[in-house]
Amino acid sequence: MPSFGTMFLESKGKPIQYQGNMLVLTDRLPTHGARLIRLTFEQCNAEWRQGVSLICDGQMRVNGRLFEGRENGIGVWQDTAPTTVDLELVGSIQELEVHNVWDCGDGTIHYWHNGAAMIVEELPNGRRYRCNDGFPDDDFDDIVFRLERVG
Repeated sequence: MPSFGTMFLESKGKPIQYQGNMLVLTDRLPTHGARLIRLTFEQCNAEWRQGVSLICDGQMRVNGRLFEGRENGIGVWQDTAPTTVDLELVGSIQELEVHNVWDCGDGTIHYWHNGAAMIVEELPNGRRYRCNDGFPDDDFDDIVFRLERVG
C-alpha cells in the first residue's frame, strides 16, 4: 500500500501524482462571489466517522449559527448532518479551505496524516472531493462530497 503521508512529506505538502490522479491534502475552493455554498454528502464507505472541515477568512452562517474567522471554521460530520448543508458566506470571502476529517473512535478530529489524501474533481459550479482517511488504502471512497456555489 502506498504511503501518502511519506509522499506528502517528500513533496513538502504539495500535490502529488498517484495512478494518474493528482492528490492533495487540502483544497482552496474559490467562491467567485457566491453568497451560498451547498455541501452535499454523496457517499461514505469507511469504518471511522467521516466529515468535512471548512475554514475561511470571514464569517459563515450555518443553521442560523455564525462562525467567524480562521480559528472558528466548521466541521460537518456525515453521520449527524443532513445530506445537504447550506453555508451562507457573510462579507467578502474569496475562498474556502477544505479538508476531509475523521474520528477513529478516540474523540479527536484527525486530518493530514497516514493515508489521508483527496482527489478533487472540477464541476460546473464547484468541486467533488473523493477522500481517503488515515487508514492506509487507496480507494478514495471513505467520504465523497461536493461543494457547489448556488447563490
